[in-house]
Amino acid sequence: MKYLTYPLESQGFINRCLTTKTYTKSQQFDKVTLKGKVNEWLKYGFSIHENPCRKEFINHRIGNLPEFVSIEKCKLHNELQVFDEKRTFEMYFPFGNVGVDFSEFYNIPTYLRCYSYVELYSNEEREEMFHVETCGGITVWMNEEFITDFIPFTRNMVKSNTFKMKLKKGYNQLLLCLDDLAERDTDFYYRLQYLGDSTLEMCLPVEDQVDLNAMKEAEKILEEISFDKELYISEVVELAINNTSGQELPIHVSYKPVADKLTNAHTIGTEKDYVIKPDQKTLPLFEADDVIPGFYYFGVEIQIGTISIGRKIATQIFHKKLLKHKESTIAQRKLEALKYLEEVEVDNVYKAASILMMNGDTKKAERIIEEELQGIALRKDCSDFHLVIVMQIYKKFHSKLSSECLRKIELTILEFRYWIDEPGDDVMWFFSENHALLFHICQYFAGQFFKDSLFESSSLTGRELSLKAEGLLDEWFSYFLSDYITEWNSNAYIPVDVLGLCSLYNLAEDGCKYKAFAKEGLNRLFYDMAVNSHDGAIMTTFGRSYEKELKGNYTAGTTSLLYIAYNHGCLNRAALAYIAFILGDYEPPIDYNRYLSLGDKEELIWEKTQGFEKHVDLYMYKNNRVQLSTAVNFRPFTEGYQEHIMQATIDKTAQVFINHPGEIQPYGNGRPNFWAGNGSLPRGVQYKNIGILEYHIPETHRIDFTHAYIPLQECDNYIGDVSCVVIEKNDSYIGVLAQQGLMMQSVGPCKFREFISFGRDNIWVIKVGRKEEYQSLQNFYAHMKKTLIQATETGYEIIDSEYGSFKLEKDDVLYQEKSMLRKEHLSSQGILNISTIQTHTTE
Repeated sequence: MKYLTYPLESQGFINRCLTTKTYTKSQQFDKVTLKGKVNEWLKYGFSIHENPCRKEFINHRIGNLPEFVSIEKCKLHNELQVFDEKRTFEMYFPFGNVGVDFSEFYNIPTYLRCYSYVELYSNEEREEMFHVETCGGITVWMNEEFITDFIPFTRNMVKSNTFKMKLKKGYNQLLLCLDDLAERDTDFYYRLQYLGDSTLEMCLPVEDQVDLNAMKEAEKILEEISFDKELYISEVVELAINNTSGQELPIHVSYKPVADKLTNAHTIGTEKDYVIKPDQKTLPLFEADDVIPGFYYFGVEIQIGTISIGRKIATQIFHKKLLKHKESTIAQRKLEALKYLEEVEVDNVYKAASILMMNGDTKKAERIIEEELQGIALRKDCSDFHLVIVMQIYKKFHSKLSSECLRKIELTILEFRYWIDEPGDDVMWFFSENHALLFHICQYFAGQFFKDSLFESSSLTGRELSLKAEGLLDEWFSYFLSDYITEWNSNAYIPVDVLGLCSLYNLAEDGCKYKAFAKEGLNRLFYDMAVNSHDGAIMTTFGRSYEKELKGNYTAGTTSLLYIAYNHGCLNRAALAYIAFILGDYEPPIDYNRYLSLGDKEELIWEKTQGFEKHVDLYMYKNNRVQLSTAVNFRPFTEGYQEHIMQATIDKTAQVFINHPGEIQPYGNGRPNFWAGNGSLPRGVQYKNIGILEYHIPETHRIDFTHAYIPLQECDNYIGDVSCVVIEKNDSYIGVLAQQGLMMQSVGPCKFREFISFGRDNIWVIKVGRKEEYQSLQNFYAHMKKTLIQATETGYEIIDSEYGSFKLEKDDVLYQEKSMLRKEHLSSQGILNISTIQTHTTE
């Protein structure tokens, strides 16, 4: 036996180990009710809605340590059985992660457990301090002696503890067990930091025949992989991977698109094996047209002997034919979308509804429906997104379905849990406005469909259930039509609101008040989309964001909604967004088209306030070629979540945004993650086409930098230096300036995309413009370089050569000595103004 070794410096993290990865065991608890108000978690944090099942889990776990694993079993490829599940110890490769991380999403309550093993080499006997962070529980043994059982079990809220461990001279056997109860998105990781002053070694025992140099070379190769484009349209999808090993390397690639499939989601993935030759620099994976379009996640693995080294990467894949064909009427585009889903979508209820609507294969549709009903019956998270379409299938296509399929639908509806006051032990999420709407709609029509039946979860008759749902729907619309969307502009969640409101519109009879409410709500949503749209997509500040929506503007649900409604954007596979829209006859008012395409000399500014308890003030500027938007002064310098504060846009791929990463590695599962959201929120302000972000990251946050997403490969031209970058595409410009300077990533998944600015205190200035006003990219660059950022006795002053002075005070931001922060909030409709673009002064 020999060791693969890595240095462990003072303040370093123990992120090298052999690991079993995650054992899972579904859990059942006493069924209980929940309490809380919709949307208040966005203000106070999701911990206010702790599931009582977690308390039951913790009470059982206290004092019940996970089983100790004999050190003899902690060898590479050795099999270990936990929860009647067998897994083997494999190498863990962090790829930038300071912890050992297996975060994931779980649709049902699931007990998680993971064992990790590493040997620490010390050149002398010593006692050292260590610091651990986790959201779950971590049990530690050193040299077969129990050290600590730290069990905060605070769902997705990191807690820490410090403890001592005695190290003998030589190799010290460190065993860790991480466990937690998974509820939906689950931060399942630990970060173990060495606080001593000496240098130790992390040692991983491997077989004698393992080529250690080849392993380290393979890891280096994977560290540097990237995609050269952010979008592949009907072309070869190539991975940039430089084989510097001097030998042929076997590559295993798994990939799957983001898709809404509630049951058997694993079936949509694909796996392929490749070989790369020495000095080969690119690996053609497949033709984009040979897979369904979407935002794809890839697992790339290199095999060295018996050891597999792998990491994650992602890109967007699309089909050219979806950009060419434009039907002239909404009715025609709805029919086009139905045909497309019938042919292309993965097997889910949205596809089943399309098959039935197009008079397709009923037996195939029934098979899909019955498969999806399994997930609904298990009360998987997001079951409401699927059940609401099952309701429409049941009503609209009742005569087409077999008696057996109808019976299964009816049983599922009667046994479902429709709200928080019905007991359950699931992890369905009720407390955001989109989920609440869908639950209320399902509850209302379940009662309408089966008025005299008894519903299992509530013990109410259908009449009673429907009457109860009326009160909840009335309350929901009272809030929504007044305060509007709390998760503002979100590409991820506006589609769910459309799903709900179109479903309500389709299911309600003429004359029903909810049909009128649904229409009013839809009119608001489609008005918002029309005003916020740019280049056929919604690319603005978001109340909640995910990387797949931030980068995947061709595949986002709002892009397809814009196409079907307005003949802007393009059709795609985002079926959840538009299935209810195309099943019904709702059409948005035609006069909204005014906001989709501005004239050459027009600019639009829209300011408004919306959401739970006047949640956010919004500012959006656009002309016919560029757009800039900001969530103004949104909870500055506090802990962030998935809020996307400022966005600058030229088109669907030439876009720029800035954030404080919530985690250190790209393509993680955190909320916030590397690009989506902010670990610490900035203060953001905007005036016309210029925006300012001010960051003050607390010392308690481990990540001490901010960064900009600037995909140079998606631009026609760019100019940059140590503090400023400007980009050009289609005679349109975006400029970025960072007070603390910029460092471009030149290798790895973020190659030529990520610009890091180190420092906890930082000022970013971002500006958009056009050739008509700034003459050339060089002139625009010179204009940006004239911007001054200087400290004052009371804060900072930014002097722009066009607009003059902006002063960032402790509690205010001043422009021309007037506050830019609203003392009184606007309405959710806001103030919209279209005016003539004035000639900019760039001297």
